[in-house]
Amino acid sequence: MSSGNAVPGYISVVVFEWLLVLYVRVGVHKRGLRLRDLIGGRWATPKAVMKDIALGAGLWALWMGLMNAHVLGGGTNTAQGLLPRGILESLVWIPVALSAGFCEEVAFRGYLQKQFQAITGSAGWAVLFQAIVFGIGHLYEGVGPVGRITLFGVLFGLLALWRKSLRPGMIAHAWSDIFGVIIFR
Repeated sequence: MSSGNAVPGYISVVVFEWLLVLYVRVGVHKRGLRLRDLIGGRWATPKAVMKDIALGAGLWALWMGLMNAHVLGGGTNTAQGLLPRGILESLVWIPVALSAGFCEEVAFRGYLQKQFQAITGSAGWAVLFQAIVFGIGHLYEGVGPVGRITLFGVLFGLLALWRKSLRPGMIAHAWSDIFGVIIFR
């Protein structure tokens, strides 16, 4: 795949991600909630912003440490054809990563995790089930990465549960997708 060929695919991913958020928004709106409520409200102070950035950076650093220590197994070349090549694709990848960070956290750690908790009555099962669905949703990367991505979903689910906010996870998710792909791949 030469530079520029992945751009239409990246654009379709961004559109799909935001359609998913629209679906979630319609669902929470029917319950009398706003998307902001699902995310964890607004930042009240600059200190709260810094805390979420620090938590997001900490989770990202933990994830990168586990990946670099090969605790989570080796990488795979299955998804290599999807990764950006060249400046144009790398520039277009950034909105893909930002959209994934926001949209996937809303869908999986926000909506699905809350739904699974309502169904099972257990926060622990909810974290695990949303992580499994999240991992399976990444089967296009190959079978091996699904386990690692499921663990990623567990870590993000635990952070969302503890913080009662999706914001730190959104930050870590976007950083992971930007830096893990463009810089550290």
